[in-house]
Amino acid sequence: MSTSSLMSIGTTALYAAYAQLQTTGNNIANANTPGFSRQSVQLATAGGASFGAGYFGRGVTVATVTRASNMFLTQQAVGAGAAAAADGVRRDMLSQLEQVFPGGEAGLGRAANQIFNAAADVAAAPADLAARQAMLGRLEDFASLARNASNQIESLQANLMHDVSGGIAEVNTIAAELAKLNGAIAAATRRGQAPNDLLDQRDELVRRIGQQVEVHTVRGPDETVSVFVGSGQTLVLGLSSNRLLVQADPQDSSRITVGVDNGGQITSLSAETVGGGQIGGLLRFQNDDLAEARNRLGLLVAGLAGALNEQQSFGLDLQGQPGATLLAFSGPKVLPASANARDANGNFISGVGLAISDPALLKASDYRLETDPANAGQYIVTRLADGQVFQPVLDGDSLDGFTITIGPGVPAAGESFTLKPVAAAAGDLTVLLKNPRALAAANPVLATVDPANTGTASVAALAITAAPAGPYQALTLRFSDDGGSYELLDGNNVVGTGVHLAGQPIRLDGIELTLSGIPRAGDRLAIVPTPLPAASNGNALRFESLSSRLLVDGQTATDAYAATMAEVGVRVQGAVAAADTSATVASRAQAELSAEIGVNLDEEAARLLQFQQSYQAAAKLLQTSQSLFDTLINNLGR
Repeated sequence: MSTSSLMSIGTTALYAAYAQLQTTGNNIANANTPGFSRQSVQLATAGGASFGAGYFGRGVTVATVTRASNMFLTQQAVGAGAAAAADGVRRDMLSQLEQVFPGGEAGLGRAANQIFNAAADVAAAPADLAARQAMLGRLEDFASLARNASNQIESLQANLMHDVSGGIAEVNTIAAELAKLNGAIAAATRRGQAPNDLLDQRDELVRRIGQQVEVHTVRGPDETVSVFVGSGQTLVLGLSSNRLLVQADPQDSSRITVGVDNGGQITSLSAETVGGGQIGGLLRFQNDDLAEARNRLGLLVAGLAGALNEQQSFGLDLQGQPGATLLAFSGPKVLPASANARDANGNFISGVGLAISDPALLKASDYRLETDPANAGQYIVTRLADGQVFQPVLDGDSLDGFTITIGPGVPAAGESFTLKPVAAAAGDLTVLLKNPRALAAANPVLATVDPANTGTASVAALAITAAPAGPYQALTLRFSDDGGSYELLDGNNVVGTGVHLAGQPIRLDGIELTLSGIPRAGDRLAIVPTPLPAASNGNALRFESLSSRLLVDGQTATDAYAATMAEVGVRVQGAVAAADTSATVASRAQAELSAEIGVNLDEEAARLLQFQQSYQAAAKLLQTSQSLFDTLINNLGR
């Protein structure tokens, strides 16, 4: 043993204390650096040397510098962050969607009521051109609001597509960076030391990818990380990365989805498999919330416009002509799945047609039509809003207010189509009628009581509920007894018989005649074509009565709009609650991770003092060793 051994021990102690001070300083400097993990110096004894009196230590060595890490908490924080990002972006998009359905004077519900109120004014003065023009103006207001609402929905769709494209571009860039970083990490690991800063960068890149899409990671023995998305599709594997891309939904080309390009082999990911992250939240908003809003708006337009057009067709205008079409709007759409067979020119071979048969029965939903694998010529239709299945469905069958026709070209096994009965109805709603004289306010027929009748029966109402089989002819309603039995006569020919019941209308060829009072045997009523349309308000009254009729999925037009506002409002409230909850969970997960691996400045300050004292003690040891050495030299020199 010699003074040189003591000096060597002091040197190693000084070096170890300096390493600890340097690492602590680095921790303090990076306390606010995103993704930085606390680092610490690992020391090891240099071992002992044998002397006659025993083993004496030879100091300390710096084994390595490690980073604090916790794989479970890291993955938990990434997953919670992805869920919070999805819920947050859906909340923001729903808040914008809520503005599409305002209440009060700016809402479609009030605009519909204004149409009915204007119809009441026309009924009060059927020959008044100003009242007729006012009704056309109210129709224009409704059509304008409906188009504006549709445009806002499509604007949200366009913004959504832009945001998804931007998110995918970011993921692809980060994935490429992560693949390169994997190479640097593997090379450094092979040299025997963990590259702490590179590992922090790796975890931060994974976290950033998780902000866009839900990810699953697997760490290799060389500290590289593989990243998987969807149902196990590879995004990053070792030193290589694949690309995400935006593509049309294979089942519904009006929507977008995400695909993974693996060497030219593209795998589509559904919104469910994309899961969390902003892209997952945007796709969920597109497929659930935006689709629901578009269909509800279209249903309101199709139901009300269809009823107005039908009622217009039942009446006569001021020239005595049958009413021309009031409103035009886009009809149903059918979208073939992208995998359906095509011909040499790229056109789909099979086809499906769709036509509205009863607007009042329509639902706010899209549908999926698929061939029945067990029964040729039969089909399975699924209502996508609630999953209800209609089976079997044949060519020409009607369901939910629309009729399905197959062809040209019969769908082959495995082919499918997306049916959209009402989704496009509001986008181009247009008032076709411009001339107020063409508004069909008059009934095509009127009923009069014979003055010679002995009973008290009178005409309470006459309404047209369906188009006639042929031109209206003069008819006579004759009661044959006091019990209400009657005959309908076309001249001297009996064309119908029945029994009148109090409060029940008499129906014939789309005519509904309601009487008040009690008829007697021999009483007569004449039903004749309207001679003076300007004096008739029967059809205008029917326009007004549309306000209380169940036109839209079992609801009045105003109630349907109120239900739409309520549905969107409930979705917004649910999204806000979900976003708050997931943000809290993500914050807690990040706090737990930070407590485990983050920098605590109070602790680092305490360690700084501790290592400073160690450094000073090591320096004192060197000073003492030097003093001993000098004393030894001086004694030997005498």
